[in-house]
Amino acid sequence: MSALVAFCGVLPASAADVSAVDPLAACRLPEMQLRSDVGLGFPRNPLRLKPLGEVRFRVLFVDFSDAPATVSPQQVLDIISPRAEQFFSAVSYGRMKLMFDVSPQWIRMRQPVADYHFSRGAPFEVQRAYIQEAINLAGPGIDYSHNDAILVVANPDAKAIDWGPAFTAAPGSGVMAGGREFLNGATSGADLPILRGGWFVHEIGHALSLVDLAGPLPSNQLWHTYVGQFSVMGEPEGLSPGYLGWERWQLGWLDDQQIACGAGTVRLTPIERSGNVKIAVMPTGPHTVVVAESRRAEAEDSAMSRSGVLVYTVDTALTSHDGPIRVQPVDDRDERHWKALLSAGQSVSAGEVTVTVKASDGQGDLVEITRRPRAPAPLPTVH
Repeated sequence: MSALVAFCGVLPASAADVSAVDPLAACRLPEMQLRSDVGLGFPRNPLRLKPLGEVRFRVLFVDFSDAPATVSPQQVLDIISPRAEQFFSAVSYGRMKLMFDVSPQWIRMRQPVADYHFSRGAPFEVQRAYIQEAINLAGPGIDYSHNDAILVVANPDAKAIDWGPAFTAAPGSGVMAGGREFLNGATSGADLPILRGGWFVHEIGHALSLVDLAGPLPSNQLWHTYVGQFSVMGEPEGLSPGYLGWERWQLGWLDDQQIACGAGTVRLTPIERSGNVKIAVMPTGPHTVVVAESRRAEAEDSAMSRSGVLVYTVDTALTSHDGPIRVQPVDDRDERHWKALLSAGQSVSAGEVTVTVKASDGQGDLVEITRRPRAPAPLPTVH
């Protein structure tokens, strides 16, 4: 049958009119704007970094009087490059070309590192002032005219800067360089040698508008209980770091023709490969869906211990660290979620939706999505 499957159920006239114009309307969840910088809905935040074409980062390296660098800037850049360029080329199917414009010398910051109070949880204003100081100290001889974002890489031995957050600003709150305002970028910290290239692709995911997928609210949950090893937006150094199909659709790396919307049977090709249908989406509410995609131990996900169909829920009324995406079935005992990958003959249910893998081969997986009819409302009792 056709890869694009009509949504089951009777739509009201207004919804039917929308579907005639946009056959994916029921699956294209609206952005709820819970945060001003990141989200999982459509349309994507236009202030964030462009996801298509050349994306050029101006890289500035900084050290401190009490934490002077003992290695070259290139040695530090080698921690993330060329893995970062290769990663974005792979997950975007060649649609995004990441490039680094490097200023290859250490810039000595004005204060000792501890005086910046730039530890985990530091406010936005601290990061903004830190980036602006690095830009100012770099001097007027740097050409920012072709750059899209600023990356400030600190000496990894500067332990007082123990984290490296993304920089996501609103107009008027960005940093100025070369007579222009920059709203996107990142700053590295002492966790760079630990998270390595995973740090960069995770934080730049935020600069692209994506939310954090790790971090439970209940204190008794594991940190990676929501998505396990899947998507670098959950585990920066996970074994299946490729962005989820929903994230790739939102970023424009998957075309609408590669999305199957609604109940039915569809053949999915592995998310790691280009072309053909990539995700099956079943709407379950005004801001919720169930998604199925095929994952294979290849390309950026080559370290996976097994392959299969991954099923997850998306809720755009939840944001970073709240579990807006949750791999199904939810199982806190299987933090990596390898057991969640479905083989031929297996199925999983999320609420009223059931996903069954009918067959699998080297080309992908044949998946059936069904929805159990809602029970009719009880009739009023006559007394």
